[in-house]
This record gives sequence, C-alpha cells and structure tokens, in this order.
Amino acid sequence: MSNYEMPTPVVAGDHIHRTLGLFIGRGRKYQCSDIETGTGIPERTVSAWLASDPLERRAPKGWHLLTLCGFLGEVFTSKIIGLVGQGAHSLDPEANAPGVIIAQLIGGTAEFAIRGADHIYCNVDRGALEPVADQMIATLTPFSTKGR
Repeated sequence: MSNYEMPTPVVAGDHIHRTLGLFIGRGRKYQCSDIETGTGIPERTVSAWLASDPLERRAPKGWHLLTLCGFLGEVFTSKIIGLVGQGAHSLDPEANAPGVIIAQLIGGTAEFAIRGADHIYCNVDRGALEPVADQMIATLTPFSTKGR
C-alpha cells in the first residue's frame, strides 16, 4: 500500500490534463493527429482531452490511458502514475540496460561464491566456473578498453 494520499477526482483530472499537455499539442513531440495515427484514438477525442477550458475538457477513459502509456512510453506512464508515488519501467528491457547487466554479473558472482564456499576452487569447480567466467567477461568486454 502506498503512503501517498489518494487524489480527488479534480486533482487527478488536472494532473492527467497537464501530463497530456507535456507530450501532445503544439510545440510538443506529438500532435493529436500523430496520436490518432499511432493508436487509433480519434484526433477529435484527443483534442477534447487537451481543451484549456475545464468545462469543455473531457477525461480519457481507462483504456485510452493504457493505450497512450503503451504508445508514449515509460516517461509518460511514470508522469501519469507519479501522482500516487508510482513509476514505470519496461518489462522487456534492452540487453544493455544497467539492470540486465548487473543481474548477469550478480548471477555469475553468486556462482563463484557458492563454488568457493569451501575456500578452494578445485578442478571440478574450475570446470563448472569456466562458462560462467566466459559469460561475465563477455558481459563486461564492451565496457573495457579491449571492447573498443
């Protein structure tokens, strides 16, 4: 459970409107027509979300927000759910993402620790650790002078 207070409908609506305005509209990365092309959400619907007059403004439906999150990405999604203290990350990170690299190295390090728990790397340990060491070296090579 989050320690953040739940926003009122007015606060949530204003937050969504401001966040949409950071990504969509004149002078922004996406125009309403781009959203229609990329998501299938009608341009007129997107324009209604961005109306400056709160009485004319419409709130996006939940499925529209999810579609926008998928189209606009993690930064948009994090800004939307940031109001309640949450953040987004990709469930399919790039192979060179820091978390992926660290996880690969930690796995190898753990294998070395398990094999070295008896304070010696015998021939059996060395044979088992050889592919682990090769993988760790392959992971780190792009960061070394030898990888350039």
